Amino acid sequence: MKRALVWLCALFATAASAANAPIVLSSFGVNLNGGSDLYAGLVLDAAGNLYGTAESGGAHGSGVVFRLSPQAGGAWSETVLYSFLGGVEDGKTPHASLIWDGQSHLYGTTISGGIGLQSCSGGCGVVFQLTQTTGGHFTETAIYRFTGGADGGVPFAGLTLDGAGNLYGTTTGGGTAGLGVVFKLSYSPADGWTESVLHSFTGNGDGASPFSAPVFDAHGNLFGVTYSGGTYNLGTVYRLSPQAGGPWTEHVLYSFRGGLDGSNPSASLVTDQAGNVYGTTVLGGEANVGTAFELVRNGGWTKTLMHSFLGLEAQDGANPNGMIFDARGNLWGTTVAGGLFNPGTIFELSPQGGGVWKETVAYSFTGGTDGAYPSAGLTMDSFGNLYGTTLWGGPAGTTVGGVAFEFVP
Repeated sequence: MKRALVWLCALFATAASAANAPIVLSSFGVNLNGGSDLYAGLVLDAAGNLYGTAESGGAHGSGVVFRLSPQAGGAWSETVLYSFLGGVEDGKTPHASLIWDGQSHLYGTTISGGIGLQSCSGGCGVVFQLTQTTGGHFTETAIYRFTGGADGGVPFAGLTLDGAGNLYGTTTGGGTAGLGVVFKLSYSPADGWTESVLHSFTGNGDGASPFSAPVFDAHGNLFGVTYSGGTYNLGTVYRLSPQAGGPWTEHVLYSFRGGLDGSNPSASLVTDQAGNVYGTTVLGGEANVGTAFELVRNGGWTKTLMHSFLGLEAQDGANPNGMIFDARGNLWGTTVAGGLFNPGTIFELSPQGGGVWKETVAYSFTGGTDGAYPSAGLTMDSFGNLYGTTLWGGPAGTTVGGVAFEFVP
């Protein structure tokens, strides 16, 4: 009887939300050579193609980089641009989203493969470049291999690109205390790519274990979060500021306290034109399933709780990923879990005035062919359509696979 009731509830909710259900662009896991387990989000190029990574699958079982291209009639076709070999040369297990330089290069990271010390015996990960060649083919080059020592190791995060073509990112391990670093990769024709460590986390108030890439503000400062460390060892928001002719200086803007305040931020931040910072925590809040917060720049920094997720209790989502702004000033994001059926949601946060924000669940994933457990944020095109991925779900079932989807608000 209980199973029948759950089925009827699922059927009713699916029918009620079918009008604005995501459009599945591609399902993964049926053919493992096409990749499986989509922890990363998608990135758009100027022609409307989508690019992403699958952490496993591929010709060698070590993950792939793929492209989704729109076809006539609304269909999309998947092309595997590269299957990782999993060795010293090219890396293994791409976990994070890619970035596109607007010309002919894609950049990304792998969390293993390459070289490594005892701290990461399977390889400490690489930064890779995919270069588009004649005929639309891509060649892969590992432009940096982490050792797990002072240079960092195991980059779970993707990368950030500046106007000069330099790359910025984080590692969760390595550094002077083994707690991760923020790094920069610079290119010159004479020397190739050179890594420099901008900050090595110590855990002594400055944070530890950054799982996301830092983002720039309009003044050239980098903003990011650490999953742990800080005053209460529950994570921080930090800023790295460049100094003329010298090193970058780290400032901890906020240390999370846990409880209602939130804890353990793991997704990249987003900034607005006024320099305010917005982000999420994976845990903490009223139900200990995460929060959305704002840091307002007002001489110092003041933190405001925008939303406390309640998970199954309110069916509003649990464990949020990163957020993006739309043209109207609303924030859009996904949650890994929660919603009507618990395999995650797409949500919107809308400003109501006076610092108040309203959360709306735009879609609850069912865990069926529409996917389950979206584990990355969203990408938006110039029309306001949203694109994303789910870790599991799709025709292959809930234990492998995942889907890439389009959502029209």
